[in-house]
Amino acid sequence: MKHPSGYALIRRHLRRYPHALRQHLIQELNRLVTYEPVIGIMGKTGVGKSSLCNALFRSEVCAVNAVEACTRQPQRVRLRFGNHFLTLVDLPGVGESFTRDGEYRELYRDHMPQLDMVLWVLKADDRAYAVEEQFYRDVFVQYSGPQPPVLWVLNQVDKTEPAEQWNWLSAQPSALQAERIVQKQQAVARQLEIAEQDILPVSVRGRYRLSRLVEAMITRLPKQVRSPLVPHLHNGYHTTSVISTASSSFGDAVVEAIDKIIDLAPLPQVARIALQSVTRTVARAARSMWGFFFG
Repeated sequence: MKHPSGYALIRRHLRRYPHALRQHLIQELNRLVTYEPVIGIMGKTGVGKSSLCNALFRSEVCAVNAVEACTRQPQRVRLRFGNHFLTLVDLPGVGESFTRDGEYRELYRDHMPQLDMVLWVLKADDRAYAVEEQFYRDVFVQYSGPQPPVLWVLNQVDKTEPAEQWNWLSAQPSALQAERIVQKQQAVARQLEIAEQDILPVSVRGRYRLSRLVEAMITRLPKQVRSPLVPHLHNGYHTTSVISTASSSFGDAVVEAIDKIIDLAPLPQVARIALQSVTRTVARAARSMWGFFFG
């Protein structure tokens, strides 16, 4: 019942547009509502990719098949919640061998245009990330086309020494662990030459800072992708900040879609100016109806 009610209200506002444009506008709105995000998951075997996805998303993500023949191709997992779909692309882990990494470079480049975001998972207790550094430079830094945003997930920070000091009851590191986690975050940023805020320390097992990772994902995703991701997130991540960012972005995406259609239409300038106020009204309606589409 929710979706028809939302569409009905939007259609009421769209009646103020010329009939020739109305169907295009409805189709574009439907495209925004039903958009299927595609998120690439990268990282070596054992970094906790599957457990991270299970901690973030409502649908259960099975562990990636570790059989050698299966790991050479991306594992695509299509999740469904209600009328919304999300595709996770688990890309083969790097660092197995020099030959394999060469194959994977081409594979990653081929998949780059398909991805809305990459979550690159690292183990916090690894001592060095030379393999990831080289691969990142060879594939992402040298890639000339449009690139998806990359968030580096520093996982398993509960293993940061002294590991026995992790407070499981409060899901917090000790003061000494917290200091060393920051140091690790800074060291990874220097080694990879990336922004420190793009490195998100988390612990799935320790229930630590997963909400901050979700907020970073919603902030960094392209605006038309933010709202379609929200239904797949566990309810605990449906915070005021996440919903506010997603709904505002949905309204902005609607405005951009309408403006694009109007720009391509053979309309006199006077009509274009008159429709600008209508577009603002539609954007407000889209934000107010966000819950009907994505709640």
